[in-house]
Amino acid sequence: MKYNKKPYFIHFYPFPKELPLHLQVFLDENDFYNTLNKRRKKYFGHRAVRFLEETNFVSREGLMIDDFMRMQITIMITQLTFGMRHYLLEYLDTIILYPTSFYSILNKTENIGEFNPRSKALVLSWKDFQKGNLHQDKGKSLGIHEITHAIHYNSIKNNNISCEIFYDTFLLLEQYLGSLEIREKIVETKILREYAYTNKFEFIAVLVEVFMESPQELKEKFPEIYNYVVQMLNFRYFED
Repeated sequence: MKYNKKPYFIHFYPFPKELPLHLQVFLDENDFYNTLNKRRKKYFGHRAVRFLEETNFVSREGLMIDDFMRMQITIMITQLTFGMRHYLLEYLDTIILYPTSFYSILNKTENIGEFNPRSKALVLSWKDFQKGNLHQDKGKSLGIHEITHAIHYNSIKNNNISCEIFYDTFLLLEQYLGSLEIREKIVETKILREYAYTNKFEFIAVLVEVFMESPQELKEKFPEIYNYVVQMLNFRYFED
């Protein structure tokens, strides 16, 4: 598995679970879900059920969380981890939603999203999450960005096969980016927004945003980097 940089198998569910019909309708409206074959749709639905079972959704500032909101976040997390065998993230068991931006006690700043590993919580502005989810934010996606932070942190703290592949491939990507020529080309093409250059954690989060939002552009301009992201997430569904 380590040699091929992908799990020997991804899906094995002796008793797969199904979403109730009132939640399944949200899956049926999702573009990525509808690209999957019947078997993979069943796996996706099972994982969505398991995530909902294991995750608490908490509202702040009077926001009323409904099924639509829960499912949009569940679908995004399920998609990002769909290539991983170990898809339930140990350091994520709570989703906290604010109506808009919020003051972060952790960072002492006004934020629209953050991952707090100590609290095992993903904190999001619903307005900004949905803006990215509807592709209204110039290729940026708050949800993809913050979920990638959670995946990255889990990969550092765990040693299951999915985490090892993510982290080992990330280290290989760092080595590849050691080339000044490659770095200058990335900056010159402006394929990544400037926030990516804050630190290595923000770089990978912005990179995964681009991978999910504009896979063909990334593949055409930087095929090697595209392949590193494919390997990290074992996300090969754009290739099918």
